[in-house]
Amino acid sequence: MNAKLELLTRFLKKLLFWLIFPLILLISFFALGEQFEVGRLSAIASCEGSVNNPACIRSKGYLANAPYYPDLTRRYFASYARMIGGDLGASYRVEPQLPALNLKKANEGSEEELDDAEEQKSSPTKDKLPPAKK
Repeated sequence: MNAKLELLTRFLKKLLFWLIFPLILLISFFALGEQFEVGRLSAIASCEGSVNNPACIRSKGYLANAPYYPDLTRRYFASYARMIGGDLGASYRVEPQLPALNLKKANEGSEEELDDAEEQKSSPTKDKLPPAKK
């Protein structure tokens, strides 16, 4: 009986050392990288309305383009978090804002024709007037 308990405790120690500790490290690295990404995305969101976006992002300690981080430690942790989070379905991309589009169709008339059409719609004709009261 003592030999079986000793074998079981050795197995549990190896399991703890080779499986549980690496999983804890990987999960904590992921959580740390996620925090770096949240910081980067909040810096981008706070610089959204500024005139010079890349300069504003740089002033907050991030790069505007692909590496995103000036130091290697944050770069590696955040890239690991983007890799794992991307596999889990998260999106870390910031979509650029599209400029306002002119939705006027090409086959529509000029502005004068549009104004004439609006005037015709707004002023009722004699046929469409309600009957006068007596």
